[in-house]
Amino acid sequence: MYAAGTVRMNRFYKPHFISDKDIKKKKSGYSEDLVSQDDIITVKWLDNKPVHMASNFVGTGTTDKAKRWDKQKSAYIEIDRPEVVREYNKSMGGVDLLDMYISLYRIYGPSRKWTLRVIMHFVDFALSNSWVEYKQDCIKAKIRKKDIMDLLEFRMHVSKSLIYMNKPVNIKKRGRPSKSKRENTPDRTRKFSCCEKRPMTEIQYDNVDHMPQIDDKTEATRCKLPLCKGRTHFYCDKCRVHLCLVKERNCFERFHRK
Repeated sequence: MYAAGTVRMNRFYKPHFISDKDIKKKKSGYSEDLVSQDDIITVKWLDNKPVHMASNFVGTGTTDKAKRWDKQKSAYIEIDRPEVVREYNKSMGGVDLLDMYISLYRIYGPSRKWTLRVIMHFVDFALSNSWVEYKQDCIKAKIRKKDIMDLLEFRMHVSKSLIYMNKPVNIKKRGRPSKSKRENTPDRTRKFSCCEKRPMTEIQYDNVDHMPQIDDKTEATRCKLPLCKGRTHFYCDKCRVHLCLVKERNCFERFHRK
């Protein structure tokens, strides 16, 4: 595996480079490199300030020109740039962005076992990379920017799909029923929000435990099947949307079939 990147000199044995004080006396673009016994190349390059690079496949190599602003001349000048810097600038951004995406919504577990922490890190790793590929596919498909899910929405979409897709609706409560609860007391019904959201397609078409229920509203609710203008008291217990279920129109069946 070929690798190249910036390094900190205080993190490992210091190579015998020219000091920062002396290198600043050199012309901008000056560089020198050292090779270890295990073929690790370290490069020190004078940009606006000294930069340290390390690689296992390239060093100063074939230099090219890079533009930098010169404060003394108040103009852009061209300086020599080592090949390792050019290769790093060409490919940088992948690991840095991945680390940033993982840090935004990292999974924190109660356990201190390193095995569980590694597993959770790999889950974050997969979700972040999947979101990057999802955005690239959306751009290729020319989907509007406002219709593309952000990282948090994407993670919620994946989590809900894993929780509800191909799973039955669990309506039983854990533990013993309370003694204070009377036998004639009706069970609490799940309330609907003012604006019902369409379920995810993975859940809508999984054909598992989509059961019709009747609400206790005084007025019927608009059917959520596209192009249907009817009103109904029936709703899907899993998708949580109202759908017509009468002899003239069975929107409930049409909604759950592709």
